[in-house]
Amino acid sequence: MPEQEAQLFAAMFRRSPIGMALVSPGGQFMTVNEALCRMLGYTAEDLLNLTFQDITFPDDLNSDLQLLGQMLAGEIDQYELRKRYWRQDGTLLWTQLNVSLILNEDGAPAFFVSQIQDIDAQVKGETQLHALNERLQLALEATEDGVWDWRPQTGDLFVSERFGRMLGPSEQAPATLDAWLARVHPGDLPGLLAAYRAHLDSGTPLNTEYRARQTGGEWRWFQLRGRVTTRDAQGRPERVTGTQTDVTERVRVTQDLQMVMNNLPALIGYWDRELRNRFANPTYTDWYGFDPAEMRGRHIQELMSPEIYALNLPLMQLALGGEPQRFEGTLVDVSGRRRTIELSLVPDGSGEEVRGFIALGMDITARKAAEQALLEQKELARVTLASIGDGVVTTDPQGQVTFLNAPAERLTGWTLAEAHGRPVEEVMTLLEEDTLTAVPNPLRQVLRDHQTLSLARNTNLRSRSGQMYSVEDSAAPILNEAGQLLGAVLVFHDVSDTRAMARHMSHLAQHDSLTDLPNRLLLRDRVSQAIERARRQGGRFAVLFLDMDHFKNVNDSLGHHVGDELLQSIAGRLRAALRASDTVSRQGGDEFIVMLPDIRETADVETVLGKLMEVISAPYHLAGHRVDTSFSIGVALYPEDGEDTDTLLQHADAAMYRAKDEGRGRHRFFSRSIHEASLARQLLQAELRRALDQRQFSLVYQPKVNLWTRQVLGVEALLRWTRPDGRPISPLEFIPLAEASGLIVPLGAWVLETACQQSRAWAQASGEELAVSVNISAVQFTDPGFVDMVERCLRNTGLPPRLLELELTESMLITDIARVQQTLRALQALEVCVSIDDFGTGYSSLSYLQNFPVQTLKIDRSFLKTVPDDPQASAVVEAVIALGRSLNLGVIAEGVETTEQARCLLNLGCAAMQGYLFGRPMAAPELLAWVQEWHRGGDSWEET
Repeated sequence: MPEQEAQLFAAMFRRSPIGMALVSPGGQFMTVNEALCRMLGYTAEDLLNLTFQDITFPDDLNSDLQLLGQMLAGEIDQYELRKRYWRQDGTLLWTQLNVSLILNEDGAPAFFVSQIQDIDAQVKGETQLHALNERLQLALEATEDGVWDWRPQTGDLFVSERFGRMLGPSEQAPATLDAWLARVHPGDLPGLLAAYRAHLDSGTPLNTEYRARQTGGEWRWFQLRGRVTTRDAQGRPERVTGTQTDVTERVRVTQDLQMVMNNLPALIGYWDRELRNRFANPTYTDWYGFDPAEMRGRHIQELMSPEIYALNLPLMQLALGGEPQRFEGTLVDVSGRRRTIELSLVPDGSGEEVRGFIALGMDITARKAAEQALLEQKELARVTLASIGDGVVTTDPQGQVTFLNAPAERLTGWTLAEAHGRPVEEVMTLLEEDTLTAVPNPLRQVLRDHQTLSLARNTNLRSRSGQMYSVEDSAAPILNEAGQLLGAVLVFHDVSDTRAMARHMSHLAQHDSLTDLPNRLLLRDRVSQAIERARRQGGRFAVLFLDMDHFKNVNDSLGHHVGDELLQSIAGRLRAALRASDTVSRQGGDEFIVMLPDIRETADVETVLGKLMEVISAPYHLAGHRVDTSFSIGVALYPEDGEDTDTLLQHADAAMYRAKDEGRGRHRFFSRSIHEASLARQLLQAELRRALDQRQFSLVYQPKVNLWTRQVLGVEALLRWTRPDGRPISPLEFIPLAEASGLIVPLGAWVLETACQQSRAWAQASGEELAVSVNISAVQFTDPGFVDMVERCLRNTGLPPRLLELELTESMLITDIARVQQTLRALQALEVCVSIDDFGTGYSSLSYLQNFPVQTLKIDRSFLKTVPDDPQASAVVEAVIALGRSLNLGVIAEGVETTEQARCLLNLGCAAMQGYLFGRPMAAPELLAWVQEWHRGGDSWEET
């Protein structure tokens, strides 16, 4: 090397702000400059007694030695490496190492030239940026949002990686707005653009939904949110940012916002007083696209634009005046790119002896870009975390809070300033929802296991003020590129309303809406649990089936609102009379079931029954009315009366019906006889259905006569059932069953039409018009289609309406007075006659009777049994006859069996009679013959 160049190199070596060293092939430091000593904290003497291996971090040594070996083998002539050195104080320093090999005159390795640049701050900046990106990425993954950032003035579009993956598993993120909009569904594009324009024009929040096509052709729905975050001086938008959520599948997406720093070696050059180049290293020459020979002698102005030269000239003049300069500037490289350079101008000499200056430059464009990116990412993270609705909490590796967003502040009651540095358990108090016992914070396990974790279900957050929130969350570790733990992030949201609604819906599904008692579903569950418990413990329990007697009368006479109040009052009395461990359930209507667990003796049940009967049968005062009630109760015991839920409930129901059959207002325990009766009842009901289908029913007719005129007033049609085996079934047995099962409606329709047909047939056969009366049950009468059915029968048979009489029981008239009156008026409009059967045995009010369109009162047979011997019975009969006469109603007595009864009735003024004295119920052909005989003067009742 010429002496001048050697001197120049020595000067640059000494004054370089970059650490430099000459190293022997064995690794011994031969010469070091002052910058390297400052960098590593050693004296030059210390370093000359060391090898580079001594101060290299062990994890980086193999890479260094491998490259060194390749250089000694002639495979490479230089290499660059990012590595760590031990400082003298024991700390580690990140550096960028550039090594070149110098050969001696024989071509053998003489020494290495090492340029060592301090990049510790840059690496830490990268680590900080990566950690921030990790926090942002984890938060965004937890909220399932993608992020976009559009620069309208440049057309540049930045979107997150997750944003791109929303369009398809292998799809790359669109780089321009056009590429993005190309995926938008044509039908949604105008709306999307209109929403954006509205946001620009009026500040309307940009929040819209649209469809976009994935790579595979699938259209998916996305929710787009954003706002203008930066405007220029003219108010035009410079930057629009926001988030996008896949609302089709809620697939979590993240943004890959990592930026890679490009680290460039230093530029080293020497410029004389005329600002002409005397030396430039390869990095310098490559920067401007020259080889070293072309660079030497060029004026520095040739390398710069006029404006950059004008900016740098004063600084270069100061350096030539002996004042070192250090500044940041802008240079343009050979490709025309503007780069930010950190420059040091070191004077060569002092005073008037300054011969030039050494220019040492570091391309810090990447570092500046990283700093700017860090600022932008912090702003983006701040805007994003502030805009999402979920609470976000981050901690350091020790679990100390480092960040809370606004929703987290609201839910915990802590501000970020107050919470910062506190243990996460102090800021977030988590409790089990039902027991309110403390539960571990999932962040602790995340910090320990480095794995994502969610809160247990039914977890509550107690805020600083004591307010409870139901929350759901997910927690994840924050790791750097090396896998080192930086902390953890927890994202949570308030689900209090959702859980409250779920609890409410669950309660509604298991409780009666009127009384709030457990319903059928919950009762069955509790009975099943009681069976399991009793089976394990060898215990017993009782099921009580309660049915209110004559509840329909309350609804019909006082109104359904009073009936509802009565049911609520009964429920309240039952609850108050029972233990907390007992269950009282409403099954619907007027039916209640009580379950008594842990029964030792049957006498215990008797005691409870007595108490219940006393409590629930006491008078009720509702809406100004006194209501008296009674209950029929059936009892089934576990395990005697059944070992499963269905059997126990069925047997309690059967016992209740036995109580009703025996007179109501009492209780009965289930027994084998009840079971047999219930089974027989079920079999009879099934047989009744078959009988209706197979027409096993028939009608017989009993005449009604006027003894004064010997006129046949008509006949009463009576239903009979004869089995295929010839055995008759009593109406007293099957009529109540038909009413209870609802079969009375089709059966009654058949009776009515058959009776009308027969009356019409008699008239056609003999010219004798015989009015026919048909008994109507309460179930038939309250059927909405009853009047239409009567009209249809008359129309189908052609029977004149005046020849049809419908017999109603007295008790039917006091049930729902308004509806009864409406039905009677509809029958009156059809010109059908109506009589009140069994008059005197019910509870009718004379005021109601006066307003009802009825034509006849029928004296019940029970009053005639002791007439004329019983004065009281005779008085009742006389009163009914007088009442009918005063109301201008016909009166007929049924059940007349003796001549004494007939003469008594005639003496009291009643000539219309029906009974065995005149004729038993008979088939249609016999009836017609009987009528003809009656007209001839036969069958004289006085001779009977």
